[in-house]
Amino acid sequence: MSPHGSRAPQSLRIGGGGTVVASFGRGVLVESGSEFLHCSLKNRKLRIVCGDRVAWSDSLKDGGPAIESVEPRRNVVERIDARGRAEPVAANIDRLAIVIAREPEPDWFLADRYWAGARLKDLDALLIVNKSDLSADSMRGELESYRALGLACCEVSALTGRGIEELQSALAAGTTLVVGQSGVGKSSLVNALAPQAAAETQELTRDVEGRHTTTTARRYRLAPDAALMDAPGVRDFAPPASLVRAAERGFVEIHRSSADCRFNDCRHMQEPGCAVRAAVLAGLIAPRRYESYRRLFRLYEKLAPD
Repeated sequence: MSPHGSRAPQSLRIGGGGTVVASFGRGVLVESGSEFLHCSLKNRKLRIVCGDRVAWSDSLKDGGPAIESVEPRRNVVERIDARGRAEPVAANIDRLAIVIAREPEPDWFLADRYWAGARLKDLDALLIVNKSDLSADSMRGELESYRALGLACCEVSALTGRGIEELQSALAAGTTLVVGQSGVGKSSLVNALAPQAAAETQELTRDVEGRHTTTTARRYRLAPDAALMDAPGVRDFAPPASLVRAAERGFVEIHRSSADCRFNDCRHMQEPGCAVRAAVLAGLIAPRRYESYRRLFRLYEKLAPD
């Protein structure tokens, strides 16, 4: 298929492999070599997300390509849905880029949870502060706290282009999943980082009435060895508790201090001899970050099976 969706002659296209760049629920858009293919799902039970590596073949029934199988994933970023179940967002990720902005007002608890999700999946993480053309003085304290904890921070402006070149260098290798609140300018960043790829993919994901039909993340190629995935903006996010003591492991400073707790199974809530709570009282752990941990811990506790 050409970039505008025209179908190549069937004699030249029998089957192959590729990467899912967008999902439509009942079908997917696959980048296969230099082509973009609208593929149906041969097996309706297939659960495919952006970033999956798939094998496709032409359907004998109507000549259109259909997904035959999905390769094993290196990893998958998931979130907890309204019923507490793990819902896949994107697969085969190397880095999580958390976008915040001066406007709308940053939800730091949401940023904490995204970073926790990256840590639980052993992914690199980057905090991107967009709209740096606006004053960010009120954010300085939180940004310095993150930097002190080892989270890389990059201040950019998709509007003016400030910092975009440096951000491109930071994303020059691997696949980056871009996440954040609605309104922080994720799509504008994607357009600034990969204008041609973004325009092409947006055109390919329109239906006959011109509406975008994707329901999950969308993938854009930056370079032969680099890609961006733009996840839909959200109001809330929580990574599934796939590891023992997941809430603790998601917060680097709490996990570090927990080694000095009196009890090995300390929850860092009200237990005596808790080194984490002592560190909070001593000013070594930020109270807001500790409260963020407590909220995630309580969520996991609520969702835990009886």
